[in-house]
Amino acid sequence: MVANRQDQGIPGVYGLLLLDVVSRWGYNAETLFAPFNFDSETLADPNYRIPAPIANELMKYALKLTGESSLGYQLGAQMRISIHGFIGYAIMTAENITEALVLANRFILLRMPFLQLYFSTFEENATLQLQCEITLEPLRTEIVLALTFGIVTMGKALTGMNDLQFSMDFDFPQPQGFEKYLKIMPDSVLRFDQPHLISSFDKKYLGLKMVNADPIASQIAINQCEAELSAMGERRRLAMRVRDILTHSEQHYLNIESVASHLHMSDRTLKRQLAAEGTSFSNLVDEVRYRHATSLLSRTDYSLEQIADELGYSDVANFSRAFKRWSGRSPSSWRKDPYL
Repeated sequence: MVANRQDQGIPGVYGLLLLDVVSRWGYNAETLFAPFNFDSETLADPNYRIPAPIANELMKYALKLTGESSLGYQLGAQMRISIHGFIGYAIMTAENITEALVLANRFILLRMPFLQLYFSTFEENATLQLQCEITLEPLRTEIVLALTFGIVTMGKALTGMNDLQFSMDFDFPQPQGFEKYLKIMPDSVLRFDQPHLISSFDKKYLGLKMVNADPIASQIAINQCEAELSAMGERRRLAMRVRDILTHSEQHYLNIESVASHLHMSDRTLKRQLAAEGTSFSNLVDEVRYRHATSLLSRTDYSLEQIADELGYSDVANFSRAFKRWSGRSPSSWRKDPYL
């Protein structure tokens, strides 16, 4: 089995971006992150990833706290190029928009391996097509909105042009109450329920110069991105193999010694190599257990006692505590309505 690229998680720094937006409603890091056992220091680590299922629950929780039906536009409006690490610096110091888009297409998987960008030109327009492998909702919708509007926000900052006009097609329904954001962009066209995720803009923008263009700084950042890209291939395979072993084992509570033995390495080596990828054995176990738990909870023929036993917990109380740490909700609450 080849793992879906959404399985590599969401960069922790985007959790901090979410906090920045949610703080407008008066909520602090403890309120937003405590149910998920996060802290700002951990999320700021450039190698840290939030497993997609847990990121999805975090997004649900943020939407519930704020009472908003969508936070994607505000996430995009707050997005700064610096949060993307070396790829951000490479783009920021590129010569023009064309070069910046080429670099984004080349290196985006370093930060968001679940996304692909396709850049093309046709007659007077240039198009940027996005493919997102994440299927969890509302996470997918909010990520797509955040990235789409984030590209616009960053484009304005990097070029000094505040009147960029564009059209956007989204392959999902318009979020409830989104009309207030449409009014902010009267000169742009946004269409929902379309077959593809595509942004279109005048080809003349491709030649816009970047205000921070610096060929030397850009090359240094590009070299670092190339080194990360080269190292990623080898590291990624280990996390995939660990996840596969945990997923396909008859015992969903294998310990690290057992998995390390499967991989013919010591548990110490396994810990070190997973840490180099920005994850840990416990994170992978939590991810696999959470997925298995939600799968079983969606079935009415499994009691909470049976699910706890299936996942290797001694009783329902221990399972419930773990599930609340993963999702911010109790198993019984999730079973009643998974989409809260």
